[in-house]
Amino acid sequence: MDTAIEIHAKLRFDVEEQLRVERAAFAAKVRAARAVLGLSQDQFARHIGLTQKSIHRIEQGAVQPKRQTVLKIQGFWAERGISFENLRSGGFRLAVDADVLLRSQDDEAGRRPH
Repeated sequence: MDTAIEIHAKLRFDVEEQLRVERAAFAAKVRAARAVLGLSQDQFARHIGLTQKSIHRIEQGAVQPKRQTVLKIQGFWAERGISFENLRSGGFRLAVDADVLLRSQDDEAGRRPH
């Protein structure tokens, strides 16, 4: 039978592990969405009102962004047709509206020399 101290330690570990998984998932979402939109870290940072260094740290999972920052980033994705479905395992699925994909292709075509 586990003692109260052992139970507390296990719960604390579980919470810390869950937070680590959530931070890693959010970091991966930021990288994925930025890639779909074709934005550099600096460009994305300017849209959100952060520095490039802050985006880098978020993408590395080195920091837990403030709730306000998370909401700004999620709003930015929603406005641009990008959403995520969170999975029970801690992973996620990325959903991108078709017009986002077409816009990305049009942007690329406009940058290529003719």
